[in-house]
Formats: sequence, structure tokens, C-alpha cells
Amino acid sequence: MVSWGLMIFVGLWLLLSDVAPVRKAQLMGNPWLIHVIVIGSGLALHGGSADGAMAAIVSGIFSALYVKCQRRWNGYIKGGVWIPGRFRKYDPRRYV
Repeated sequence: MVSWGLMIFVGLWLLLSDVAPVRKAQLMGNPWLIHVIVIGSGLALHGGSADGAMAAIVSGIFSALYVKCQRRWNGYIKGGVWIPGRFRKYDPRRYV
């Protein structure tokens, strides 16, 4: 279960690494959307068994940790307002 959750976490990391910085900051401003997509798609794909459901839940935990770290380190956009992170202090909309 943990290995499936970790694989889904790596997939989420690779998927979001391809997203433009402004769009990623906007997505990080709405973390519940990401959690619903990750857990919902995991349950839809693997929810037929107890192991699959647990893998989807573990992937949701990993995605929650990923989103929390990204929000703190890189910042996010919520309601049109830039909230800076620890490592990225500038608004990515200014450099597009």
C-alpha cells in the first residue's frame, strides 16, 4: 500500500513539475481540489478492493504532504493574492 501511494506521489510530482509556475501557484492556492482529484481518481481506479482503497488513501496522504511542502516552500496564489513561500519570494505572474 505504501509503495502504491509512493508511486502515485511520484506521478503527481512529475505531473505538476510540467505545469507552468503561475498555474501551479493557483492550484496550490486550492489544495482541496488536488486532494479530491488524487483520492477520487485513486478510489475510482483501485477502489474495488481493500488494498486498492488503502493505496488511494495513502496516496492522498502523500499528496497532502506534497501540497503542504510546496505551499510553504514555493508560495501560492489564493484569491488573486500572492502568498510568498520560504524559497520563492517573487510573484510568478510578474515574470511571465
